[in-house]
Amino acid sequence: MSVPDYDLGEVKASAKRHDIEYRGRNVQRDISNLGYELSDVAQCLMQLSENEFSKSIRYENHPTDDEYMCKFTKAGNEESEPDDLYIKFRLIDSCQVIDPARTLHHYPGPGWSRYASAWASFKT
Repeated sequence: MSVPDYDLGEVKASAKRHDIEYRGRNVQRDISNLGYELSDVAQCLMQLSENEFSKSIRYENHPTDDEYMCKFTKAGNEESEPDDLYIKFRLIDSCQVIDPARTLHHYPGPGWSRYASAWASFKT
């Protein structure tokens, strides 16, 4: 069984401080497609739990990414269905960078209607 490469407490602390940067042009578009702002992204990251961890992806020439699959309901939308999100992030030089892609497409697994693929590097 895989274990996260990054300490979830550090990830949450960084998200709480809003120490988040987006990587790539598609990032802001995809976050906007979900109707999220930086505070929503931070809240989503702060709500991650260990049981939502999926796997770590190790690369030969790049830092590891941790993947989580979670459900998130934006504040003020409590009556709506939660968004099913796929989140991929990394902690690099104390910087959290989110890079969602294709947020409104079907997740390749049962029960996942939309997803956000994210790379993140968290400021610690």
